[in-house]
Amino acid sequence: MRRYTVISILVLFVASHGMRAQTAAAKTNIVHYSVSLPHVSLKTDCGERIDSINVVVHCGRFATINRIPDDWSVEVVPPVSEETKLTMTAGHGGTALRHSEDLDGFATVLVFEEAQSCFDISASIKASCYEGGGYRERTVRFSRNQLVLKRKLSGQQASTASR
Repeated sequence: MRRYTVISILVLFVASHGMRAQTAAAKTNIVHYSVSLPHVSLKTDCGERIDSINVVVHCGRFATINRIPDDWSVEVVPPVSEETKLTMTAGHGGTALRHSEDLDGFATVLVFEEAQSCFDISASIKASCYEGGGYRERTVRFSRNQLVLKRKLSGQQASTASR
């Protein structure tokens, strides 16, 4: 009899804990954002091109990588202390990008939106060219307010993930 009582208490405990977890999850609003860069003016006189992009997300995750330019590599570093990183790099100068718009909607981030959310995102690109007889490289940085974040409906996310 005592054994059945202990088992019954354990079953009730596990069931009530699961219900609390479901209630907490229902209160969390999961949002997906498509990420694009703003327009970047590249110097056409020296053939400046985008060689790489780095993105850092705080309190969010990369849900999908939607665009990988030909002959580019991609590395996603999993979250450590609520920070995750994405690095995309051209394989060689010939595959560097001539337009920032080539990266429109390149990634989708998943965010648990709450009143006290710590979500933040920033990005930087490296662009280079040969100018005045030498190699010149510059870094352009973007804050969350400068990046183009488009909220996706859950149906849009599902269709993007299935491609």
